[in-house]
Amino acid sequence: MIKHMGTRLKIANGTALTGATSRGRERFWSTWYATKRRRGRVVASLAAVLVLTLTACAPAPRGDIGPTLDSPPPASPPTSAESAAIGLVNIWRVSGAADEKPDTWLRLDAPEFQLWRDCGMIDGSWRASETLFLASTYAASGECVTGATLPRVAWLESVTGYRAAGAGWELTDANGAVVATLTIDGNPEAIPTAAELYTQPPVITAAMRETLRQPVSLAPELTPATSDDLVGRWVPVSASSTTDPHVLFAADGTWAGSDGCNGGQGRWAVDGQGALLATAGASTLMACEGAPVPSWVAQARLASLDDGVLRLLDAGGAELGQLKRD
Repeated sequence: MIKHMGTRLKIANGTALTGATSRGRERFWSTWYATKRRRGRVVASLAAVLVLTLTACAPAPRGDIGPTLDSPPPASPPTSAESAAIGLVNIWRVSGAADEKPDTWLRLDAPEFQLWRDCGMIDGSWRASETLFLASTYAASGECVTGATLPRVAWLESVTGYRAAGAGWELTDANGAVVATLTIDGNPEAIPTAAELYTQPPVITAAMRETLRQPVSLAPELTPATSDDLVGRWVPVSASSTTDPHVLFAADGTWAGSDGCNGGQGRWAVDGQGALLATAGASTLMACEGAPVPSWVAQARLASLDDGVLRLLDAGGAELGQLKRD
């Protein structure tokens, strides 16, 4: 149990960084492995992890030569358009969802969500593309916490897509059936176990827009990975560790993996055109000699499969890692 904005939270797997956001968790492995290495071993402390998850800056490698007057101008990074998913950021009344009462609100604050119920608040992460939508739960507060078990939000975890419906949205399942409708209709009342700020719509920031921005198109020489392609267990192509870094993409749309010491899990979906979405939850924070496979999955926005090699790429098309079937 940890304290968070005046709220007592139960975190999945029982371990998390105090005050860590899902953005920090998503960047955890990549920043951790990229910073403190000594004689080939990862050297990390909790303080270092906290600092590094708040900064994305890294010094240039030794021996790099800075630009001169004769140097060509730096190449511009690939750009992409703003996503329609930014329109999902708000606080919505939920209607039509199985087993939910009328006074249920879903606050979408990229990349986190808060679901308001009579028992308190349920927290999780969500991702969306132009057509895909995924959400998974990782924490709860108030009376929503029962023992060591997080409450299930089966209807939300069955959603794979969304579409506009008047001034709101319809959340749909894999068959296109409407799972729930989101409309702007008031705000939840403040409760003792949640900060009052969560009763108001999120402020859309530049960071949010960047989080939800459309990825660049997959390079033409790469083959988009399909759902059937991804199902199975994958390991890093160049893995030399004995700690078993891997990811398992299950046919039910969930994934679970490890960097060799720390587990990760969430939901995943692809659109068949190269786009990949994945949510991620909390994880343990042990130093490890493995490969940051869960971080690759959490950050990936594109996936290709050629000659048995699964390439995971970020929104700008930069390669995060390569995997092969186990």
